[in-house]
Amino acid sequence: MRLLGFLLACSVLVWPCPDTGLAVDETAVEIQRHAEQARLALSQNDLERAEQEYEAILKLDPQNASIYTALGVAFYGSGKPADAESALRTALRLDPNQSQAEAFLGLAESELGHCQEATPVLTRQFNSQHDPKLRRLLGLNLLNCHLTSSNFDSAIEVARTLRQSYPDDPDVLYTLAGLYTRLWDSVASDLMEKHPESYRVHQLAGEVMEAQGRTDRAIKEYQLALKQNPKIPQVNNRIGRLILLAGGPDANRNALERFQQELAVNPRDASSEYWIGVIDTDVHALPEAVKHFERAKELDPQFAQAYVGLAKVFLQQKQPAKAVEELQQAIQLSPESSTAHYELMEAYRDQGRLADAQREMALFQKLQKAEAESFRSRLDSLLSGQAKNVKNPD
Repeated sequence: MRLLGFLLACSVLVWPCPDTGLAVDETAVEIQRHAEQARLALSQNDLERAEQEYEAILKLDPQNASIYTALGVAFYGSGKPADAESALRTALRLDPNQSQAEAFLGLAESELGHCQEATPVLTRQFNSQHDPKLRRLLGLNLLNCHLTSSNFDSAIEVARTLRQSYPDDPDVLYTLAGLYTRLWDSVASDLMEKHPESYRVHQLAGEVMEAQGRTDRAIKEYQLALKQNPKIPQVNNRIGRLILLAGGPDANRNALERFQQELAVNPRDASSEYWIGVIDTDVHALPEAVKHFERAKELDPQFAQAYVGLAKVFLQQKQPAKAVEELQQAIQLSPESSTAHYELMEAYRDQGRLADAQREMALFQKLQKAEAESFRSRLDSLLSGQAKNVKNPD
């Protein structure tokens, strides 16, 4: 954040030397020379030299609030929040209207861990700041201060504004992920502490085990939740999918029972209809599979997988034209679905449309490569982070 603050600071600090009230004499000329050198240093990302030039100006003109602001921002960009705080406080003492000084004072205080002092400043500046880069930086620091004090209500409000203003910013998304993780931990802890025997505790434990890939434990926790409340929606569906994932000779039969139980509780569950269709396709009960895929589409017209499932049945029934129609709709709903492009390749090939089939095969391979690279990138990043933590546990 500090580096980003400096990149912003460069645009803030490159100003003409302010009016000092001095006559055009040697002192004024010297001040102008140092100001030009500071501008040159900033253009070369040399913050240390810029700081030296600002300090030289202040020896000649110690009441110059603007230069104290510039020096404070340079200190902040250099990763010297304590020095920045001192310079910025001096700027505000000389001129309380130095808005830029107040903004960076809040940033410096937050980095020093003085969130109690920083929060009102950051809040005021975040709500009034028009520069998008500075406002973003203020919002991120304000959100971190709210998290430090476990003020989740205020954190959520700031997070909502940041997400609306900077929807694709990686630092914003990362900080929001931290907020949501903290919220999840806090609420889950309250749930387990206040209602340890609740079926919701078992349901929550099942979701955690499922996310960790501990299939058997997840199923057991879900079963304990259902034992207390057989009508919890989506839990039978989750068990059914986990059974299919684990495989085994009775997987289809056991999973089918779960999806049917889900539909008994939740008759409009498109996902369970879809998975019953998948099981029917696997056992070659194709007319029944068509009914379930059509039902899934009816319940959720945006459910791209249902169109793909239906297309696979049509391909087995030697009806490639119908399959193409379903797959084109699936791709319209989910353009990045590699499975849909692969099945469309198969359908085109069955129709003898070899050029179209080659095009879809190329798209399929491109999407698969992107998916694999994305996975490897995320995995490498995770492992790299873990290795760093092992080397630097603090």
